[in-house]
Amino acid sequence: MTKTSVDLESPSPYIETGSFFYKIKRKLTYAFAINAIKNIKNKEEAFSLLEIGTGSGYFLSFIHSEFPHASLAGIEYDPRLLEVTKEKVPFANCLKGNAEVFDFGDEKFDVIVSFQVIEHLYEPEAMLERVKSHLKPNGIFILTTPNLDGLGARVMGKKWHGYRDDHVSLKGYNDWRALLEKNGFVATYCGSTFFSGIPILNRFPLGLVNWMLLVVFGTARWKKGESFVGIFKALD
Repeated sequence: MTKTSVDLESPSPYIETGSFFYKIKRKLTYAFAINAIKNIKNKEEAFSLLEIGTGSGYFLSFIHSEFPHASLAGIEYDPRLLEVTKEKVPFANCLKGNAEVFDFGDEKFDVIVSFQVIEHLYEPEAMLERVKSHLKPNGIFILTTPNLDGLGARVMGKKWHGYRDDHVSLKGYNDWRALLEKNGFVATYCGSTFFSGIPILNRFPLGLVNWMLLVVFGTARWKKGESFVGIFKALD
């Protein structure tokens, strides 16, 4: 059996609230990915999308609102989160699965996304192999993960919130990009987010700056933000 970092015996820290303002906050965090998809797909287009690690299902629900004709699928290892996702997006084909070994058979996707998941894996390269085998030619893979090279990690040290027991594969910007390239991907965009890892910069009124940057830019081509952000294509 594949080793996992998910603790199914304790309450899940990843079941998210459903408040109005929280939904706005979550949509802001996904804005860059939604915009990246808008750059290659139009609202009326039918295309397929897979999310690796659906969490509480927010991203799939946002994508359905933006692209009502898209065919959506997802995998989630934690059955408690999977249940929440299925309630939120019953129209999506969401299955229980491990990101390192998932298999949709011959089905391939135009877009595969994974937000804050790969750092939970003991074998991140195994997930990248599965992504390559499920991505259509010219499909895109969008990835985010905590960035050890970010200002938050540097300033906060061991108090940085990226250091968690279930974050077993933390890396910095350069290491993440190199890992993707080593495993047969080519970057069409690499950058990072902003300052959410430094508590004082994430509180009112300074937090307004961080959220304005997310609203306007989503991510930037620099290496010191809180999370690594990459958009990749698989090499033939």
